[in-house]
Amino acid sequence: MAQGALLLLVVAVTSLVAGWTVRRRRPGRLADAVHLTLELVGIATLFLLGNLAFGLAIILGIRIVTPSFVSVYVLNDTALVALSALQGAVFFCWRRGG
Repeated sequence: MAQGALLLLVVAVTSLVAGWTVRRRRPGRLADAVHLTLELVGIATLFLLGNLAFGLAIILGIRIVTPSFVSVYVLNDTALVALSALQGAVFFCWRRGG
């Protein structure tokens, strides 16, 4: 519990410092930034769910078609989360045209 609180404190303080720095140099709308961030997180989450569903379908297909056993735990990898986030970021930028 204390480790989670420490991580939240670190993220909160660095976010406040970054926000303060940006506001001093160039005023912007925080609501727009939050909206874009939530949109990006949503797209990345959709890619993660799609990757998990497709991976599960492939694993179940292998189990049905061949006598080999492939564990579903293969999909339990943080690299899949990172790659899905990267997919989401690329798609988000491509869709926005920049």
